[in-house]
Amino acid sequence: MAINRKNSRRIVVNGCEFRWRATGNDGWITVVIWPTANMDFRMIASVGYHETYRQRSDISGTATSQIVVTNRIIRKVIESVGIDNALRKKGQLIVGEIEGLFDIKDAVRGIYNQRIHQSPDGAGDP
Repeated sequence: MAINRKNSRRIVVNGCEFRWRATGNDGWITVVIWPTANMDFRMIASVGYHETYRQRSDISGTATSQIVVTNRIIRKVIESVGIDNALRKKGQLIVGEIEGLFDIKDAVRGIYNQRIHQSPDGAGDP
């Protein structure tokens, strides 16, 4: 089961190299992680976008924050599965939803911008 390394990212956890790729879908992000020493195994996980919207008019809005998959999140997934398991197994391991492995607040982009643009009482723009 060969995996294309194109557009994948590299992470080293406890001296073991892994590659990973995140792909956006409707409503969730799919994450695929594999150890470079065992190309016959891959972990498949998913995470929601955890976005918030700001209404701009009656018909449009804009996302003001959204989760960003980073090496910090990927490290948590790898540690939860175990490096030894990743090196010994073959096939796919469906990890499922990974929100419980990390603090969502640490992974959401834009949340701090919202706080900066709020008035001191938190009611909205100053």
